[in-house]
Amino acid sequence: MRTKLGYAVHTLIGPWLVLPAIVLDVVTFLQRGMPWRGEGMWTADWFAVALFVLGPVSAGVAAVDAARLTRPGNIHLVLSVPRPERVYLRAALWCAAPVAAAHMATIAVALLVGQVRQPSAGWWAIIASVSVQVLAIFWYVALGSALGRFASPLVAGLLGATSSFVLNYTLSNAFDSDQQFRLLKFGGATITLLGRTYNAAYLGGQAILLFTTALLLVTLRVRSRSGMRMPSAAGWAAACAAVGLLAFAPALFPNNRQVDVPVPPDVCTGDAPQICLFDEHRRYTDLVVPQVQQLMDKAKHKGYQALVPQRVLEQSRTYLPSGPAVQRLWLPAEVYEQGQLPLELLVESLVSPWHCKELGPGVDPMTVDLDWQAYHSRYFSLFMTWMQIADHRLDRPVPAEFRVLNPAEAQVMVEDFQRCELDGRS
Repeated sequence: MRTKLGYAVHTLIGPWLVLPAIVLDVVTFLQRGMPWRGEGMWTADWFAVALFVLGPVSAGVAAVDAARLTRPGNIHLVLSVPRPERVYLRAALWCAAPVAAAHMATIAVALLVGQVRQPSAGWWAIIASVSVQVLAIFWYVALGSALGRFASPLVAGLLGATSSFVLNYTLSNAFDSDQQFRLLKFGGATITLLGRTYNAAYLGGQAILLFTTALLLVTLRVRSRSGMRMPSAAGWAAACAAVGLLAFAPALFPNNRQVDVPVPPDVCTGDAPQICLFDEHRRYTDLVVPQVQQLMDKAKHKGYQALVPQRVLEQSRTYLPSGPAVQRLWLPAEVYEQGQLPLELLVESLVSPWHCKELGPGVDPMTVDLDWQAYHSRYFSLFMTWMQIADHRLDRPVPAEFRVLNPAEAQVMVEDFQRCELDGRS
């Protein structure tokens, strides 16, 4: 093994790709304060963003190695062996395997750093997602290896990197947001993914296609005629099969990579109110619970007992707490990235009636039967009442008319919002 490694390191560029790959994964690891810590699914998807750069670079390097094997003076050494495709396969593996191992190790360390114990998406789903990313690295290398067999090293490197970069867009849903199966869609999430899990059929489709087309590309046969390199008949068949599979994939597999799992939070502390966070956010307990409890204590002290709910429940991407004596809590980006929970954002979370269909995602405000001016006036009246309760001065102008509510008025407005009577007309 040591002899083979030494030979590969001295004759191929691919094994050296692991060094910049490690640097790229470490940079991805440290970005934005590591907001993914604690969430298994977010951790796995976060590191997929590295593939946007790592994929084309891997394809370019693999293309150069393949081109060097097939350049004039070397190609006869490849074509003269019984299974010439094995020569390309070994070169591709020396490029892909170290990079894939480094990528998996980085994600494993991230899961350990985040102390992920029971990911809501499930461990098998996390493993499947990471496995698809690993297969993608082999796929990029296989693509570069196939293209590099028909060009000079310099041209091959540019062709491999450019082609895979273009495919990153066309096969990853980069230009549009329609729900459709995309071979190179791996995540790259920048916000929490709690409340969602992976569609097993989608990941399975990606895995099957990545493995099958990579195998077709890396074993693509070459023949030399009059000094020109071109695919053999079997090579043309393999290339056409790979293109056909990619073209028909959207019709064969599901459209949605993720599915909704709207479950309530399960780590609860305190009383009057009880404050519940998701298990994967338990590390924020010491940050969130004291601030919420302090705010509620001030409301009780100033006579706004009716505003204090029995329970404060964290909201996920799909679970929206609602009902009598319940208020929702959404953790803003400042919590994940800076370890801070600004009071204004906490109050905004507690008073915003996002559970109402009129305010749901994708709803066109022009189609909603709602007096928006009246709603905003009521919303900011409740918001500014909480600001006064908290003795907090707002350093920005309020974009609507408001008035500070007395305890009875505040109670009525909270109850209206719980029933989604947003503009006071009902």
